[in-house]
Amino acid sequence: MDYKKLGKRIRQARKAMHYSQEQLAGEIEYSVPHISHVENAKTTLSIDFLVKASNALHVSADKLLCDSLDYTSKIYQGEIMEALKDCSTGELKIISRAVMDLKKNLRENMEGPYENRRGKKRNHRDKY
Repeated sequence: MDYKKLGKRIRQARKAMHYSQEQLAGEIEYSVPHISHVENAKTTLSIDFLVKASNALHVSADKLLCDSLDYTSKIYQGEIMEALKDCSTGELKIISRAVMDLKKNLRENMEGPYENRRGKKRNHRDKY
């Protein structure tokens, strides 16, 4: 479990809702210091905390946990689509080219195993 990334995602979701730590604490019945410790990976969190925070922040638990889950491509695809929503046609064209180049370079230069589209681990020497 990557608690640093989980805490960062909780913080991002809280800020997206324009909640202070105090407001979230009141909503989920946990203390402000506990929320701070979770966001800064100073403590582990309970399932109860995760569920209450997910509900209060209107975000799925799998989105908060995606950095620690094996099958999360749909979450990352959704984040990319969200980031592209307000782009102009010209910006989308440039971003599309950059993504294709980045993908090609990643596949050509990866040093270790990575996951393909189906979640299967591949080595950089494998055929695409």
